[in-house]
Amino acid sequence: MKLAKRLSFLVEVYRLHGFAEMCSVAWSGFLHKGTKRLILVALSRPRPIPKALEASEGHDFHFATPEELRSLMKQPSFEIAPVDIERVEKDVARCLVQMDGDKLTGYAWVWVSKVAYIDDGVYLNLPRDAIYNYKAYTDPEYRGLGFQGLRHLHLLRLLEGEGIKRLFGFVDHLNTKSLHGVRKSGYEKVGELKIRHKDGEVSSHLVMAKDFWPGRPAD
Repeated sequence: MKLAKRLSFLVEVYRLHGFAEMCSVAWSGFLHKGTKRLILVALSRPRPIPKALEASEGHDFHFATPEELRSLMKQPSFEIAPVDIERVEKDVARCLVQMDGDKLTGYAWVWVSKVAYIDDGVYLNLPRDAIYNYKAYTDPEYRGLGFQGLRHLHLLRLLEGEGIKRLFGFVDHLNTKSLHGVRKSGYEKVGELKIRHKDGEVSSHLVMAKDFWPGRPAD
């Protein structure tokens, strides 16, 4: 991250979360320079924000078909790529969409395979009762309403019949906005993963809370 961009990022953290968090982020970035550090979070008891429930009345939540995704892909800001659609066709991933009429308010992607792709050269075996939420989006018009957490609630409901009780996700340790958002939704930190690419080789180090891996049964 170039100096100007790094300073702008720290100013934004200060504006959103205060001086103490800005210092914490700056120190963490320095300590882990050259290493991708991901915070592992797990959700078993979603806490949907009341205003999200109210604001989403009449919205439709469902898993998108490849045809729907091809249509949505025409909007570049949705960041849907051909490989995403290919994963759905191969039943490797699914995309839960939240629709306000014919308008996409946002989506949440989950990795269906129990061997989840995390990063180049890094894969993770998932517990049988968990699914990996690896990509999310909320349209700017609908941000701040707590819809991301609400989509996670619908994910768990739709997948309950398949034995899924928990969602797992990784958040970059410097992404304070997302970290605050997932905590608000009811996620708990259960570990972290450090990934380093050097000279064409990849090394990783995973630390997990023993109560969550391979997983305590959800209540």
